[in-house]
Amino acid sequence: MFTKINEKIAVVGTYNDSTFIPKKFLWRDRILKVDELTFVTDTQDGGIKNRIYSVVSAGNVYRLLFNRETEEWLIAEVFCD
Repeated sequence: MFTKINEKIAVVGTYNDSTFIPKKFLWRDRILKVDELTFVTDTQDGGIKNRIYSVVSAGNVYRLLFNRETEEWLIAEVFCD
C-alpha cells in the first residue's frame, strides 16, 4: 500500500540524451541511492504539469514528483507492506 508523504526533497541525476534519470535523493537528512527506475510518466493537475518517477531504493518503492513549472521535487508516496 502506498502512503502519501508530500515532502520537499532534493534530487541529483544525470541526463541520457534529453531524458533526466534520478540517481539519488535527500529525504529527512538521509541520502537514498536510486537502485532502479521503474516508471516515468507525465501528468497534469489543472494547469500544473508534473513528471512522476517511480524508483526503488534499498528495497523500498518511492514515487518522486517533479513540478515542471516551479522545478520543485516532492516525495509523493512510499510503498509500505
